[in-house]
Amino acid sequence: MPRFSKSIRVPYGAAECFQLVSEIAKYPDFIRWITAMRVSGRRDVQPGVTECQGEAIVGFKGFTERFTTQVVADEPAKRVTACLVRGPFRKLFAEWRIFETVGGASDITLEIDYEFRNPVIGFLAAANHDLATDRILNAFLAEAQRRFAARAAP
Repeated sequence: MPRFSKSIRVPYGAAECFQLVSEIAKYPDFIRWITAMRVSGRRDVQPGVTECQGEAIVGFKGFTERFTTQVVADEPAKRVTACLVRGPFRKLFAEWRIFETVGGASDITLEIDYEFRNPVIGFLAAANHDLATDRILNAFLAEAQRRFAARAAP
């Protein structure tokens, strides 16, 4: 049952980073293996906290899977969580945390706890989870640079 966490420091503010991470409908625009994302049931839970379901279609090297998560975006806490609703996992929990640091930069942490139903896919995923997490974080970093670099320039 893999559980892992990775962090990166980015030269962007926590509000910008939260916006990027919480806009799950835009993930297919910058994460290559997410081929589609349908967002439904969006509602405000309390001020600054929204909840929705995200149904993702993921394609990688001939494999295509569909899964749905319940996503909670908590802007005051700068935290986004996703919990499994249905899909090829026995369990899935992902949490993004964003912390403002010195000089207007932010630390972004991604923690994932998952288990596939299919043990073969689980074995392959576990063997590659560091690479997959690095690619996810790098995709977010590249998108942040694309979106926010012009604003950060003098």
